[in-house]
Amino acid sequence: MNTGAKTTSQAASSSQAGVGRANNGMAPGEDRASTPPPGPAAIVTTRAQAAEAGVAPGDAAAQLQSFLAELLQRQCELAGAIGGIIYLAGSAARPGGLGATFMVPTPPGQRPQVSLATDQTLVTRMCRIGEEVVADPSGEAKVEAITLQPDGPSRGMYQATTTHRLLACPLVAAEQVHGASVLLLVLPSPIEPAEAVTLVRLAGGAYESFIWQQQCMVEAHAKTRLRETLELIDAAQQGGDAETMGSLFCHELQRRFGCTRVSIGLVRQGRLRLAAVSGADQLDRRGGAAESIESAMEECADQDVEVVYPPTPEAEANPAGRRVTRAHAMLSQRHGPAAIVSLPLRVEGDLVGVVLLEREPSDPFPPAAVPLLRLVAEFIGPALWTRRLADRGVLAVVRDRAMEVALATVGPRHTAAKLVGLALILLLVGSLIPIPGRITAECETDAAVSRTIPPPYPGFLQSVRVRPGDRVEKGDVLAAMDVSEVQLELDKATSKLASLRTQRDDAMGKHQLGDAAIASAAIEESNAEIKLFEDRLSRGQIRAPISGVLSRGEIEALQGARVEPTTPLFEIVDPGRLVVTLRVRERDIGRVSVGQEGAISPTALPGERLKIRVTRIRPAAEVVKESNVYFVEAELLEEAAWLKPGMTGTARLKKGWTTMMATVLGPVIDEARLRLWW
Repeated sequence: MNTGAKTTSQAASSSQAGVGRANNGMAPGEDRASTPPPGPAAIVTTRAQAAEAGVAPGDAAAQLQSFLAELLQRQCELAGAIGGIIYLAGSAARPGGLGATFMVPTPPGQRPQVSLATDQTLVTRMCRIGEEVVADPSGEAKVEAITLQPDGPSRGMYQATTTHRLLACPLVAAEQVHGASVLLLVLPSPIEPAEAVTLVRLAGGAYESFIWQQQCMVEAHAKTRLRETLELIDAAQQGGDAETMGSLFCHELQRRFGCTRVSIGLVRQGRLRLAAVSGADQLDRRGGAAESIESAMEECADQDVEVVYPPTPEAEANPAGRRVTRAHAMLSQRHGPAAIVSLPLRVEGDLVGVVLLEREPSDPFPPAAVPLLRLVAEFIGPALWTRRLADRGVLAVVRDRAMEVALATVGPRHTAAKLVGLALILLLVGSLIPIPGRITAECETDAAVSRTIPPPYPGFLQSVRVRPGDRVEKGDVLAAMDVSEVQLELDKATSKLASLRTQRDDAMGKHQLGDAAIASAAIEESNAEIKLFEDRLSRGQIRAPISGVLSRGEIEALQGARVEPTTPLFEIVDPGRLVVTLRVRERDIGRVSVGQEGAISPTALPGERLKIRVTRIRPAAEVVKESNVYFVEAELLEEAAWLKPGMTGTARLKKGWTTMMATVLGPVIDEARLRLWW
């Protein structure tokens, strides 16, 4: 929670925000060389500024409008004008525009020659002239002749002769132009333009007097609020401890503001707790009234701004002035009815408590009282919080100091300094404290002994006798090929051999040696074919070359289908002997050597660590996932019955000692050297 407050000078200056702040309370006759004069923002024209000045809502704006109307009428009478406007320059409080409009009443029975209420073209032209006078740094008056057609559709258009004259004079206060009076005169005019300008300027001097009068009222209200606040604090200082001081504050606020009840809550262990209530010697913090009051205080603290209930129409009309008042409404309904104002108590800008004032609903707090209450709250907070800190014992001080250190360490303040300090600590730890060096790589377990069994020759698969997971011994039949076609080819080759032998014998009997030689060669070819077919018959049954477990071979769907020797049918592995294959990045392969030890962590059991030793490094790199890796074989130094072939995991090989900084920045530096030839 928050813990601080403003000084007396800050509070006094904040109560005058937006009302004559620029002149610093300077009297009209004082030297203006070192103090800036009041600008257009010094004019009180909004409800918020009126409340700051201690004026009832609407009174400041109404007073300004009434004064400008009287001033414009007086200027028109002196200059012999039939009407005019006052154009006010824009400021932070309001946009520039019309401040007042006046027309000399037309005698009964006569039609007006021109009307500012209906002729918007003329009004726009007069506003433009007023804006030009305001923008002119010399502050000179401006006279412009115009031609107007009375009551016609072409009103405001130029004709052959001029009919009227526009006279614009600046409104000056403390050597700054705040606006301009633009008067409309009928030609011929009984008063010369120069004389009219002089009269209008003299009448406009009342504007500066009006501004200084308002400033004096603001200063008087500020001094009154400051005196009442100091008297309140002086009365409360008679309390011997924080609880008595809070009770005195509640009593004085109740007496001075005519409240039915005043309550003060302070922050305790992150929550607002009721500390004092007017007219109560002992607090019942478990009662329904205390809980409702604390809820209303929490509502005010969450918004960190004063809350007025019931809200004024002006606050409801202004989106920036709206507040959440649900808890205040519940307090008024259950323990009222009452009109409520709650204000936060701060110390050095941090919220430390809330003061809540209640009055009869028929006598609500006027808006002009809120600035005074705000000033009182700004002084109550530091005084009450300081006394509470002084009442603490030794253990409480130690506890609070420890909490302050903890909050300063991890709290939201001084973020930049904390980040710099944390960075320095990390840099020191990362560069000085040694850590074991590690080479990290993805790994996979494989069987040390495995055999892949393809079909012995192209043909059709007749039957399958095993499935993956079956244990087989060397020589066991795994599957059988369809040998009926091979048998037919063998019979055909045997018959052909008998025919060729007959032809050879017949040629020998006729002493046809050439034909006998051809027949003998054909006989040799037939003998070779017969041996091939006999070999295929002998290999028609696919047998296991080694003992082990069938890891692959779900080929039931291939029964009766043609298979080729390039298609593997079965794979037999020896699960009792496993080897770990590491995929080491090209960047790290230079730090890997045969005999290097490490450990693997399987994906199936991340908590397990199995020791390994490097046995072989394959000399050529391969592309895996678009990066070059080297395959490194390692043996397991301990048995694990649950470890199966094909399991993946992460391997870490030991490589001396290093630092965290070298581990983090090493790859970055290496990459920079490669790219920049450093």
